[in-house]
Amino acid sequence: MAEIRKNKVNGKKEYQRLNTDRKKQILAVLMMLVAVFLLIAIFSYSQLDEQYTEVSIIDILKLPFDEGLRTNAAQITNALGLIGAIISNNLINGTVGYAVVIIPVMLLVWGWVVLRNQDWMNVLKLTSYALIIAILFSATMGVTNQIFQSLDREWSGLVGAFLGDILTKLIGKAGAALIVFAALLIILVLAVDLDIHKSIDRIKSTFDRILNWFSGKKVKHNIVDIVTEENEETEEIEETVIHKTKKEIIFNVPEEEEEPKEEQDEKPRVVKITPKPISKTDSEEEENIDYIFPSVELLDVSKQTEIINDEELKANGEQLRAKLANFGIDLESVSVTPGPVVTLYELVPASDVKISRIVSLENDLALALSAKGIRIIAPIPGKGTIGVEIPNRNPSIVNIRSVINSSKFRESQAVLPLAMGKTISGEIFTDDLSKMPHLLIAGATGSGKSIGINSIIISLLYKLHPSDVKFIIIDPKKIELTPYKKLINHFLAVSSDFREDIVTSTENAVSILKSVEVEMEKRYDKLSKAGVRNIGDYNERIKQGRLTSTPEIKHSKMPYLVVIIDELADLMITAAREIEEPIARLAQMARSVGIHLVFATQRPSVDVITGVIKANFPARIAFQVASKTDSRTILDMNGADQLLGTGDMLYLPSGSPKPIRIQNVYISIDEVEAVVDHIAKQKGYSKPFKLPSIIEKRKNGTSASADDRDELFEEAAYLVVRHQQGSVSLIQRRLKVGYSRAARMIDELEAAGIVGPFDGSKAREVLVENEEELLGILRTLG
Repeated sequence: MAEIRKNKVNGKKEYQRLNTDRKKQILAVLMMLVAVFLLIAIFSYSQLDEQYTEVSIIDILKLPFDEGLRTNAAQITNALGLIGAIISNNLINGTVGYAVVIIPVMLLVWGWVVLRNQDWMNVLKLTSYALIIAILFSATMGVTNQIFQSLDREWSGLVGAFLGDILTKLIGKAGAALIVFAALLIILVLAVDLDIHKSIDRIKSTFDRILNWFSGKKVKHNIVDIVTEENEETEEIEETVIHKTKKEIIFNVPEEEEEPKEEQDEKPRVVKITPKPISKTDSEEEENIDYIFPSVELLDVSKQTEIINDEELKANGEQLRAKLANFGIDLESVSVTPGPVVTLYELVPASDVKISRIVSLENDLALALSAKGIRIIAPIPGKGTIGVEIPNRNPSIVNIRSVINSSKFRESQAVLPLAMGKTISGEIFTDDLSKMPHLLIAGATGSGKSIGINSIIISLLYKLHPSDVKFIIIDPKKIELTPYKKLINHFLAVSSDFREDIVTSTENAVSILKSVEVEMEKRYDKLSKAGVRNIGDYNERIKQGRLTSTPEIKHSKMPYLVVIIDELADLMITAAREIEEPIARLAQMARSVGIHLVFATQRPSVDVITGVIKANFPARIAFQVASKTDSRTILDMNGADQLLGTGDMLYLPSGSPKPIRIQNVYISIDEVEAVVDHIAKQKGYSKPFKLPSIIEKRKNGTSASADDRDELFEEAAYLVVRHQQGSVSLIQRRLKVGYSRAARMIDELEAAGIVGPFDGSKAREVLVENEEELLGILRTLG
């Protein structure tokens, strides 16, 4: 009997709980229905409807019987008819103007909160804040109207008009404007703390909460509690700091979704994890910085694109069919794939048609279609069709924001993701630089080559932390990549031998490439001692604390290094041998240790893109080039000479037999500077990332003997001392030798202590004052 009575009581409680839940659900649905009703009424409001809304409730009841009322009601344009016009007129004009839209929006949010049994405290705060903003907006419009007499009543409503009138009469127009400005400033301080970084964080946090509400999961913020000693109280902080003594770390984890209970404990469930003792490594001594990733709001919104109409597509298809028919070539079908700049027409020829006949008609088809130039793919890889790419009459711009903000890029698991653009079918295209592993870019002036380099750098800045990647930037033109100087303490790797953040001189370019070569050798030594095969495994062991430093090898996290040369031709012309040697070695060996090369040139000739360079750069991008010879040099095939310019490119992935046509993303200088400024104003590392010194390496090595020195060494020594100028060009001119030989002699003079180290684009400092002192040094050297 006791068991039966207990079941009855439990059943009654369960019924009451279900009944309460049903009432809440009905209330929530009604709230959201009213909110939608109000939104429709407000958004379809019109001033012309006001003349028909001065009716009473009794008049509304007479509507079916009063011909005049029915005629007036028929004139109303509001989507909800007479009732909607009355409601929207009273809400807008009788309260806070157009800002009244906040009321149905918050009612919709409250309905959802009730429906999902969400925590209502945050929503209550949000509602209060929204109402304050609405009143402030109304007052601002009221004061503005008092000053300029240019706004309609709907902007301020009754509340704003009243406040504006009172303020201007009490303290004048100037005083009222100051009061409104002060109120706006206070709201700004409360909202964003006058800090755009915190504002972005709050926006992200708000979006996360909204997503959590809609998913029905209660997810707590990840707050890490560090317990410094066993008997000390737990102090809650927002960063995880691992000290040298053993600590206990408490992580808040997401709660699993459960049935609502009347007496449910609201405290978050926690899991305690006691980590194993970590050996003292360099990674513990590494400098940590608070870094906020750039927001897509720094980039321009994509402009509205021109959509190709069906008539144009059909007309081009019929023209293709008709022109080919004139030459006796029949087609079984023509399918169309429109893209942002180029439209692909896939042709299925009759079985007795040779592909070579269609390819030979390329110029005839371009003439018939009045196109800038067409490109024929015969056949399309993996398909039994022939592709004809025809430029659109109204091409569209692929802004970098549309690709950066795409789910394909945001969710990419690539180590070094690149936002490359859109294919001719309009699909987002991304790739991983770490798998290329090096990239060669060529294109004529104005084809989009420099914008392509900027897009590569910006893509990596949007996805990677400063501790994950460093850039070595060589810009012989001295203007294209200068904005990145501001990232010296965040993302740049610089030489220890000279003072130049963005390398511009040939001499310094040779030096920094050799420094990267030394860095590669050091990294291989670390990987060998750690017993791993690549940088990914090495960094994972550093993260897990599995590597212990020794006096010979100090283990620490390795950032990826991306070496970017904007104009390779300028370097190859002046110092081909000195440049090619480290490039070849890096291209062959550097992938495993996380060093990747991105080189660009506007002159893809065989003396610039040599066989050694070409063999080690399997991934290539060709923008528009001047001739078929240039196209074959960069891609080993024709096609790049038929591109349209302004970002139209052919991308040949590593190991692929055919290139992919892509419209590269566009990024303006203003966008680049906005992203760079966002990063630069954050606190960076106390010192920039320094590459190894090749000067120190020479000093630590064995000195060259007299037999190993150049036969003109002494003449060069007397020359630089006599002119007190230690430059390669001086030795080239006076001794009539090439750049490489002159550079080697300068290195020998430096090793002998006659000239100083690199100092940017300046000539070397001469350390010997006169010829008598030089004679003593030469006697010592033997």
